[in-house]
Amino acid sequence: MANIPRRRFLKVSTGVVSGLALGSCGDEQQAETSVASGLPRPALEALGQIVLPRSALGDAGVTRIIGEFLTWLDGFEPVSERDHPYDSGEILYGPPHPGPLWGAQLEALDIEADKRFGAPYTAIGDARQVEILERQLPDHLSEDLPYAGEATHVAIGLIAWFYATPEANDLALQAQVGKYSCRGLAGGPNKPEPMGS
Repeated sequence: MANIPRRRFLKVSTGVVSGLALGSCGDEQQAETSVASGLPRPALEALGQIVLPRSALGDAGVTRIIGEFLTWLDGFEPVSERDHPYDSGEILYGPPHPGPLWGAQLEALDIEADKRFGAPYTAIGDARQVEILERQLPDHLSEDLPYAGEATHVAIGLIAWFYATPEANDLALQAQVGKYSCRGLAGGPNKPEPMGS
């Protein structure tokens, strides 16, 4: 697998569906910290505004996606048994819960923002947020997104989780494909409707 620099990774990952339009959902009051994962929601939302396709989702859409990501993370089963080939008796297990590592990384964003700019990560503006994030990401990253639960950084985990969703697939194709949903045999031959119709 090829490696790409941090800056290019951010540009590529956030530009996949940039420029696409999507209606926003109602804004609901959200908890400051995710229940099971312990991730601070404000810092995670600030990160989401940088790494998710904000131009396609809108601010309310990013907030909604963050909520769905935290719901997934709160239900994450650490070291879960994985599927294995029929010809193998070896049982494979998934990763530990990524919440503690990701929480520490979000805390590190805040610590660096405070030391350098005297304010929390949420309050220093997009350009400075990107600068800090780029510095804290691993030096080189694979061009392929990992399974979200195995991501080495919370930003990568958020991106990987989002781009595995049916919504991201529909945005990229600009069509209501509804990946993983069943349209039935009768709807099989029909071309998916365009987004927004």
